[in-house]
Amino acid sequence: MDSRYLAAQEFAKERHGEQKYGDFPYTIHLNTVAKLAQPFGVDAMIVAQLHDVIEDTDTNFNELVDLFGFTIADAVNSVTDVKLEDRSKRKLEINQRLAALNIEEDAARLALIVKVCDRLSNVRSSSKSSPRHYKMYQHEHSAFKDAVYRPGLCDDLWRELDALIIDQPETALCE
Repeated sequence: MDSRYLAAQEFAKERHGEQKYGDFPYTIHLNTVAKLAQPFGVDAMIVAQLHDVIEDTDTNFNELVDLFGFTIADAVNSVTDVKLEDRSKRKLEINQRLAALNIEEDAARLALIVKVCDRLSNVRSSSKSSPRHYKMYQHEHSAFKDAVYRPGLCDDLWRELDALIIDQPETALCE
């Protein structure tokens, strides 16, 4: 495995500490997102490991620049939610930011790929274990896709995400 990826994985594990993803250590989520990002290269996997580190820890942008370079830090910063209590306002802000990204820029392309990987990981998990979260993702899907989807960029992930969101009946989750 690439030493930069392993450094990012260890850094994220250390920074997230005892944080949980449901009943599991948060690293389970980070590793799942990184695995989804694997076909897009090592940089995408690095961003996947770090995608929540600014949002959920005391890590800052400049620290990521120093450790992983500007492109990685910029991609992580692009997928980081602002610290607003109201989820709908947070999602509106990040969707506007993501919609403005130009996939010709490396950091922007990495951010969009990892954002889809993160959402797919969350939808897969919630569709099996958290009907409340799954319904939230269903409700947000159209705005999320309008902001993040770019034709030809990780279309296979989008097909799976769309199928999970659209094709799964809501009543099956509530039983």
